[in-house]
Amino acid sequence: MLKKHLILLVILGLFINACSKDENTDNQSLVNYEGTYIGNVSVYINNNFHSTQSKTITLTTTSTTGRFLMTNNIFMSTTCNISSSNLDIPIATTASSSSFNVVEYGTGTFSGNNLTIEFHQNQVNPTTNAIIGTAKWIGTLMKQ
Repeated sequence: MLKKHLILLVILGLFINACSKDENTDNQSLVNYEGTYIGNVSVYINNNFHSTQSKTITLTTTSTTGRFLMTNNIFMSTTCNISSSNLDIPIATTASSSSFNVVEYGTGTFSGNNLTIEFHQNQVNPTTNAIIGTAKWIGTLMKQ
């Protein structure tokens, strides 16, 4: 009976050790996404090309694995999630008034030192939830 308990403890210890190593590796690789990204972004308003602008996004890790702060951002959202080389800005209402709510969301993909983005911002009627205006930013930013 003692031998079975010892074997079980050894197996449990190996399992816990293996899990913690993977988590540390994942956390370390996420730190590689930290930094400032700068590049030209095409701006569309109501699906019509508006302009090309130079934009900056600075990503900083938080205490939550996979969650990052965004400063100097293209729009009002200040946090994003990063997993498996993909950036995700979950849909959220970032401002509201009696005339409209601002709803933002977006995605991005990391490849080497590049971050390719597609960010969206909709103006939504607070009564009907109908979209009354849209903006979109598409481009590739390079880590500095």
